Amino acid sequence: MATVVELPRLSDTMEEGVVARWRIKEGDQVKRGQVIAEIETDKATMEFESFDRGRVLKLVAEEGQVLPLGAPIAVLGAEGDDVEAALAAANKAAPAAPAVSADPPEASSLGTPAPVAAAAPPSNVAAPSASPAPVVGSSPPAPAVTSAAELTDEGAQSRVPASPVARRLARERGLPLTSIPGSGPNGRVIKADVEGAVLSTPSVPVGTPAAEVDEHGRPFVARPATTVAHSQMRRTIAKRMLQSQQQVPHFYLTIEIDMERASKLRGEFNVAVKGTKASFNDLLLVAAARSLRENPRVNASFTDGAIVEHGDIVLGFAVALEDGLVVPVVKYADQKTLRQISMEVRELGKRAKQRQLRPEEMTGSTFTVSNLGMFGISEFAAMVNPGEGAILAVGAVEPSAVVVDGELTVRRRMRATLSCDHKVVDGAVGAQFLATLRDYLEEPMRLFT
Repeated sequence: MATVVELPRLSDTMEEGVVARWRIKEGDQVKRGQVIAEIETDKATMEFESFDRGRVLKLVAEEGQVLPLGAPIAVLGAEGDDVEAALAAANKAAPAAPAVSADPPEASSLGTPAPVAAAAPPSNVAAPSASPAPVVGSSPPAPAVTSAAELTDEGAQSRVPASPVARRLARERGLPLTSIPGSGPNGRVIKADVEGAVLSTPSVPVGTPAAEVDEHGRPFVARPATTVAHSQMRRTIAKRMLQSQQQVPHFYLTIEIDMERASKLRGEFNVAVKGTKASFNDLLLVAAARSLRENPRVNASFTDGAIVEHGDIVLGFAVALEDGLVVPVVKYADQKTLRQISMEVRELGKRAKQRQLRPEEMTGSTFTVSNLGMFGISEFAAMVNPGEGAILAVGAVEPSAVVVDGELTVRRRMRATLSCDHKVVDGAVGAQFLATLRDYLEEPMRLFT
């Protein structure tokens, strides 16, 4: 009997996904545990292993297609199995789900609360559908001029056979699918058809103003805008940051910390402990974890019935990617040494940039640290991740002129800003946390034990 493979939940905040790349093709024999696809989630692109075995009877989902959780993506079985009957049975058993749009989420839907988890987002831009390329030397016919009524006739648009990628691209460019000739199987409109229609659509000049020229009389060259499709990561970042803006009453506290002694001890530590190169960020994570242990209200979440002070301290630290960011987590952070945290952070950061983190390595944070000091940023404020009580934003360690014991001198100093959810953390509580953090970093010997 044929088995329907469904889109799995690969993270606790995942609501939809994209088949970024198939690792199999129809007719292949699949074993249990074999990687059959790469699935783009709200956090990363992950390999999906088959739970079943059998011959690939049908690939239901196209590469680049946005799908809701539980949607059929493939059918496995034996030769002669009824594929359509298996899909019909799966659709009958599954609860009705709303159609998933590849459009950017609207503000009204972005405000919907999401499950509590580490932010992030981001993942890779969905791979383009495997569509035949246009014939070299030929150009698709220009689309016919279409009335406004036809542009808004959703029924007519939905009846045009088109790939999901082509449908999304046409919608983004404002082109009606009814005006685009399809070159795919059975007249199906594919991505290349839409791209050709975009190139051949004449612009409508409103007027022809005099060309602007530079000081040498040469005309300026206009550069076209670039449209970058939303990745699952970017959609999730947008959704959760808007949720934070709308549902979290932020306030901000900033403190300046003398890092002179910490800088010196860090250098001595890296020389003495072979195989370890502790960074300022590692020191900061250790100090933050121990400060949270002494200030449990900052390590807390707001729920409808109560404020939950978490027993475990799970530190998230933001890692920038080319198209977004992810937040790996360090569990039991207050119980780990500087050496342990330094090694773990280095390994997690490396795999984050390679997009190889497992779901459990990106979820469950109770407090997040964001450090932009390596970019020369002196001070900034971060947005609280929904489900956490606060986030710490850290700037660069920089030399500053300060008065010490009545004399002007130069010391290495750092600014740290705590963004708080006022539903959870009050001003005095946040201030006490920052004072504890400053004490750990200005008297840093305790961090090295």
